[in-house]
Amino acid sequence: MNKFSFAQMTSNSDGKTSGSGAMGVYICFFGIIGFLFGCIDKALLSKTADIMMYSTGVITIGAGLLGYRKSKDKLVIPTEEAAAGGDGEAEKKD
Repeated sequence: MNKFSFAQMTSNSDGKTSGSGAMGVYICFFGIIGFLFGCIDKALLSKTADIMMYSTGVITIGAGLLGYRKSKDKLVIPTEEAAAGGDGEAEKKD
């Protein structure tokens, strides 16, 4: 990956769109919007930080979904024997 791309952020290693990755991005985005509105609310209006606390939880859920996609997307590197069709044990010749 040479540069940042939302397409790579929401796709699996095989190129298909990941549901958990896409929802993680959306949830993080709306959590950040909520946090910014909470900052404005804290500074100007009600002086409570409740919405900032809740939106931090929403951002954590979104980040967890992105992390789940990455953990599910681990690359399995086949060994030479598996690529050749072997079962990992040397064949016995009688």
